[in-house]
Amino acid sequence: MAMHAYGLSWIDEQRLFEVADHVFGKMLSARNGKPLPPDPFTLVAQAKLLDEPLQAIVDFDDLRSRNKLLSNAIGLWHQKVLGLSPRLTELGSNGGGVDLRTAPGVLLPTWEKPGYFEVKNRFNTIKASDEKDVWDKLKFLAQSNGAVSYLVQVIPGAREPYDRPWVPSGRTSDERVRCCDGVTAYAFAFDRPTALHELYRAMPAVLDDVRVEHGLPAAVASEQELAERLFADVFPEKPAV
Repeated sequence: MAMHAYGLSWIDEQRLFEVADHVFGKMLSARNGKPLPPDPFTLVAQAKLLDEPLQAIVDFDDLRSRNKLLSNAIGLWHQKVLGLSPRLTELGSNGGGVDLRTAPGVLLPTWEKPGYFEVKNRFNTIKASDEKDVWDKLKFLAQSNGAVSYLVQVIPGAREPYDRPWVPSGRTSDERVRCCDGVTAYAFAFDRPTALHELYRAMPAVLDDVRVEHGLPAAVASEQELAERLFADVFPEKPAV
């Protein structure tokens, strides 16, 4: 088996490749499968109302569908990458319905308690109707285990670091049920303030290796300057203290 290296001394790079291959390799195989049927009424209405060529709308709809699948896959990828941290353990189906917890003997620095983590790709991933159920689950785990529970929102709603109580509609603030951004979560997981940014910079090389693993050529070189601007526009420079 070929060994993989991406210039990230703080993570097991071979396992990083294996995690990416597990999550994204399925998507490369799925591209050859039968796509879901389009909604012709919506496509025609969109073309008319926006005064755009119908073929352009059809192409956009196909890209949008694939982007939605990829966004869901990215959330799972973050969960599994965070699970490579020596500070965290991925729980799978036996974790009371959450993704990660602190490894045995590891305590959250501010709280001196163990932690449970539910990982979501974006701050708005959870449907409003489901937020109370997620909050209740996180509170139960914190209360039952003398712990603090976190909803990790990798992509924050604003460019600021945060580690604060998570209070969805219908629930009251509880210091044991919190949310944080991706920079803050990765900084704790790998004891490295710049971990998420470094991972982002290495991601194109990781995904090229996944493509090659599945018999595809490496992709066209990414536009590094634009990629850096995209990251800077979304993420805070430093984690929440």
